[in-house]
Amino acid sequence: MSQLERILLPIDFSAQSEIAARQAGALARRFHSQVTLFHVSDFMLVHPLTGPLGFGITPPEALHAEYLSSRQKALNEFGKAALEGVNVRRMVCRGDPAQLIVERARAERSDLIVMPTHGHGALRRFLLGSVTAKVLHDAECPVWTGTHLADAPAADPAQIRHVMCAVNFGPQSQAVIQWAADFASEFGADLTIVHSVLETPPNLPERYMFQWHEEAEWGTQEQLRTLLLDSGIKADAMVASDADVTKAICSAAQQKGADVLVIGRSCARDRKLGTHTYAIICQAPCPVVSV
Repeated sequence: MSQLERILLPIDFSAQSEIAARQAGALARRFHSQVTLFHVSDFMLVHPLTGPLGFGITPPEALHAEYLSSRQKALNEFGKAALEGVNVRRMVCRGDPAQLIVERARAERSDLIVMPTHGHGALRRFLLGSVTAKVLHDAECPVWTGTHLADAPAADPAQIRHVMCAVNFGPQSQAVIQWAADFASEFGADLTIVHSVLETPPNLPERYMFQWHEEAEWGTQEQLRTLLLDSGIKADAMVASDADVTKAICSAAQQKGADVLVIGRSCARDRKLGTHTYAIICQAPCPVVSV
């Protein structure tokens, strides 16, 4: 990542969208990005009197056009303060939100999608909205998701001082670290690379557990140092030793006071949202960029 020239900002006019707009605006001013403010309506109209008995009823096409026109007017007023001083395009269309967001990002060659997570009630902490989850599965560019916890403060991208990057030593690790390093460099922020040691092997006798963890942490530190040397990147290396990967990464981000957590979301041959990736996005104490 050398620059974030094009940012796609999908919104649904919710309070979370307003937070996402502030974050996208701060990033755009920093990187001099163009922002596409994008609203997709899944409005469906089925009037009981359409057809032969519907004489005099406004045709559905006209009602759809009228609705989209009202959405465009609302979009034209949305985020004016948050996006002040930013080059903004505003677009409204109708269809499947996740599919059209991914297609728009591809068509515009977006460098980043900024969107909120969703979820309601007691399970908010563990849920992603269906649109966000689908975009994370299918998008080809990095996706910035805001802090998921209901009581968490909105992050200010203009005040990024510490970037954390979680790696799993998979084939995409160098690309993830490079993205995190470039992003941290733009802000003059500290960078920490973290890896969570896998849980203790099953059936390991208790007398060997301490030795296994000691050797696993030493081996992980060596792998992290090698990865940084191969990437030519200077960063702190950290081993999170909690058996629960999600808890380990999120606790490390909390401990270090990370302002942004960068993770990889794709495997070697697909872009599926892995179990740990999904959980980290939901539970991280700061915004997550999934590369």
